[in-house]
Amino acid sequence: MGKRCTKGILFVFLFFAFPIQSVPLFEEVKNNYLPSDLLLYDRQGEELQSVRIHPRYRSERWTETNEIPEHTLNAILFSEDKKFFEHKGIDSLAFLGSVWGKLWGLPLRGGSTITMQLVSLWEKDLKPEGGRRSFTQKLKQIQRASDWEDVWTKEQILTAYLNLVYFRGELRGIRSASWGLFRKPPSTLTPNESYLLAVLIRSPESRVEKIVERACVLKQQMENRETCDGLDTIVKQSLLRSFDYPAKPNFAPQFASKAFAEGISSESKSSLSRSLQEKVESILKSNLIPLASQNVKDGAVLVLHNSTGEVLVYVANAGNRSEVSSLDLIQARRQAGSTLKPFVYAQSFEERKLTSVSVLNDSPVDIPVFRGIYRPLNYDKSFQGKVTVTQSLGSSLNIPAVRTLSYLDMGKFIHTLSSLGLKNLSYPEFYGPSLALGTADVSLWDLTNAYRVLANGGVYTEPSFLVSPSSGKGDVSADKTNKRIFRESVSYLITRILSDREARSLSFGWENNLSTRYFSAVKTGTSQDMRDNWCLGYSEEYTVGVWVGNPTGTPMKDVSGVSGAGPVWREVMDLLHEETPSKEPSVPESVVYVPAKRAYFERGTEDVSDAGEIVSKQKTLPKITSPSHQTIFAVDPDIPVGKQKVFFLLNRYQPGYFWYLNGKKISEANSPFFWDLQKGIFQLQIADQTGKVFDEVSFEVR
Repeated sequence: MGKRCTKGILFVFLFFAFPIQSVPLFEEVKNNYLPSDLLLYDRQGEELQSVRIHPRYRSERWTETNEIPEHTLNAILFSEDKKFFEHKGIDSLAFLGSVWGKLWGLPLRGGSTITMQLVSLWEKDLKPEGGRRSFTQKLKQIQRASDWEDVWTKEQILTAYLNLVYFRGELRGIRSASWGLFRKPPSTLTPNESYLLAVLIRSPESRVEKIVERACVLKQQMENRETCDGLDTIVKQSLLRSFDYPAKPNFAPQFASKAFAEGISSESKSSLSRSLQEKVESILKSNLIPLASQNVKDGAVLVLHNSTGEVLVYVANAGNRSEVSSLDLIQARRQAGSTLKPFVYAQSFEERKLTSVSVLNDSPVDIPVFRGIYRPLNYDKSFQGKVTVTQSLGSSLNIPAVRTLSYLDMGKFIHTLSSLGLKNLSYPEFYGPSLALGTADVSLWDLTNAYRVLANGGVYTEPSFLVSPSSGKGDVSADKTNKRIFRESVSYLITRILSDREARSLSFGWENNLSTRYFSAVKTGTSQDMRDNWCLGYSEEYTVGVWVGNPTGTPMKDVSGVSGAGPVWREVMDLLHEETPSKEPSVPESVVYVPAKRAYFERGTEDVSDAGEIVSKQKTLPKITSPSHQTIFAVDPDIPVGKQKVFFLLNRYQPGYFWYLNGKKISEANSPFFWDLQKGIFQLQIADQTGKVFDEVSFEVR
């Protein structure tokens, strides 16, 4: 009768004292719970990396009560709330004792049930003020505990409490306390360790002697004995030694940083394969050792799965062999070298200006540019004469690539590179014809994924840091980020060239590190002054990108793509295909084979009597190479107007052509023309003596 009366009085008092508030659901509290460290796992569930996100406390993953020994649960319940399974959130006698003490000016006593403590851990306005709760806070705490009990089960209340309560110092939650004090998971806690944890909840920062005393009392009460054998030693060993939380994993830190930045959660498996990463790291380091005498100090390797985009390997540098082991060289921007050539030829195929057997002239050429004449040379400074596109790309000849780019609209080509994911590219005039030889700065990340576009039949998708739900069976067309860059037929034709040993033989011979026993397509590149060395290629399932060089940008000595990055690429590819076959892509319906020409063509281009005619026609037509269409120039107020000029350039100069500006003839087009800058919108044309216009662009000066 007395208990019922007390509860009734409390209910009436609290009902009128505080407004009604909603109770959070158990799932809401659990979902809002975050460990102090974000843990990243590899695709097999192995721990990779840990990042501390809560410096004020340390907590581990959410722990269910079935992961905790029964004797541990009993010790905590006995110490904190003996009647936990009997009351509805309020221990009436304890509350009346607290009220009685308040009336007589005594310090507020404890007496908080586990439910009341949980409410205070969750609701900020119930946090103690000056170490103790006010009487008003105590009343509200009781009301809220009653509310929670109406919504939550006892199991849910106990589970949440054990995850949110503090034990000592920064240790929050029973899993963190178990690891922090005993170096083991809570499932292995002993009875003596459980007594220590139970008494820490009430006064986490008490002196060790006081904690020993309280733990001993608890042990005696629960075991009905007079001695506390071994408890003193356990308490002192756990609390007096220097705090040494178990070390967290620290593997592939640059990958983890990138993955977390992309929003991957700690509950998800990442795409990385730890075992594969370790093997590729070893391959990179072993290949760098013999290159040290040629001033090669570092490298990076990226492996992507073709259909899913999963990042399988992310070796950001040479690790302990690197002078900058904290840097991410996969994201560093370097000159692309010859690695852009496949995209030059792909663009020419896309626009149907060349075929794989079109004849290009590999001979000395002078190209007018802003500051004079650009004269490209091949890597070995020799010339092959007339060569096909297949030979030019396969053997990475420079002059044919530059000639091919001159047949294209530079602005459109830069747009294609941007669509492939190559970021922060400049305006066409910044590069000029040398863009064909890779004067643009790119990252291994962007470049590898651009080659993956070719592997996927011309479709772009973004790489993924998560394991795909259909890993290994992914359909690139189902990816929300997918966009078509090249026709499937174009990607197929470029792939055939990059996989053709005979096409590579002019420059590299028949046997080299690029020739594999399984299907693969590959391209190397070396930047100006041998500062960067690249090798990028793909098989049926994987795309692999390798960079070697020096983070400082210092030149290497006599290192080419075949001798530098190539061996690393080959070993990584061999590793990936130890048990995985790689077969050639199927011939698209839009591609036909012409036996007489021993070549594949896009339908509609195979009937050209001489594929070289496509090139020769392009050669005879004048084309404006500068300024690009819709360029905007700005007058610089700090430079005299008379010294500010726009360069009018053609792909080639020959008699009989004239510059027209806004319909007015201004000069014969037999050399570069320097036009004085003036504000306005202009249309520039190149025309012959009869006024026939062959090319035109518009630009604006502001």
